[in-house]
Amino acid sequence: MSELDSTRPEDTAPVSRAVPVIVGPDALSAEHEAAVMHGAALIEGTRRVIAVTGPGAVTCLQGVLTNDVERHGDRGFVYGALLTTKGMIVSDLWVARTEGELLAIVPGNGVDAVLEIFQRYFPPRLARTSDRGPEITVTELLGPQAIERLQEAGTVLPPPGTAATIAVGDVEALAARPAQETPFALLLVGRRSDTPALHAALEDAGVVRVPAAAAEIARVLIGWPQLGAEIGEKTLPQEVRYDDIDGVSYTKGCYTGQETVARVHFRGHATRWLAAILWPEAPNLSDATIREGGAIVGSVTSAVWSGAWNMWLGLALVRRKVASGAVVRACGLEARVLHLPLPTP
Repeated sequence: MSELDSTRPEDTAPVSRAVPVIVGPDALSAEHEAAVMHGAALIEGTRRVIAVTGPGAVTCLQGVLTNDVERHGDRGFVYGALLTTKGMIVSDLWVARTEGELLAIVPGNGVDAVLEIFQRYFPPRLARTSDRGPEITVTELLGPQAIERLQEAGTVLPPPGTAATIAVGDVEALAARPAQETPFALLLVGRRSDTPALHAALEDAGVVRVPAAAAEIARVLIGWPQLGAEIGEKTLPQEVRYDDIDGVSYTKGCYTGQETVARVHFRGHATRWLAAILWPEAPNLSDATIREGGAIVGSVTSAVWSGAWNMWLGLALVRRKVASGAVVRACGLEARVLHLPLPTP
């Protein structure tokens, strides 16, 4: 038995999720899908902002985040996760370092858990936390032309991997730009009262407003895990592509859950991997089970209809023995398993 296997006795059966994230054919028009895949789009996302201030803010975050806040510098923008002591993901989050404070940009369904961890581990004399949700919104820019549209409109953007205040028209917002390829091109963090004017300025620059479902198709194509879907109570970072999406550092100092993460990386292996799954017809998403040769080998976690692909696309956590290209039975139908990311059609 490997080192990892010894830490995962529950993996005798895949983690089940009763209802995967589902985006059906009526949720997204062809125009909106095209804007996400080939153009520039915006949504007001469900992410929330938690501010961390104080003389030890960086040190405190460094002690709980899987990635390296210090290495990315004073204006850094980095992705990572908070873990249990056994190395399981509690919530994923982005961290933007700004002058005087760090902003944790958190999935809406992860806010309570993140605040609880911050308040448990951060001494008040070193770091204080506050939920900025009531006064701040996070706008997501999607699509390969999003950066270009803003630059053509005269907006000066920060370099990849950094965050800085910018002006979009007459509105100021913090622009947080990822260094790696992600489902979004840019996050804009601004005052809630400025959001209508910000969105109007973005639309004037040629950015198309799309429904929130658009973020799901972008996420599935690139293979980005989501809290409550791919990320459950017993999910290890390496199972959901954290090595591929630059979500974990193996060179920084200690952080909560590091022992398990390091053991998986250096001495073991993840028993599951995050795969793409494709169906030629609508799957029965009331049953997320994946079977190969009659044996349960995983579960579907997300599924979206793509008009551009003319099929259903999904994400699934499958056992390590399931090969890319394998034909399995998922949600009651024949489906094909593939490595991520998927190409843009």
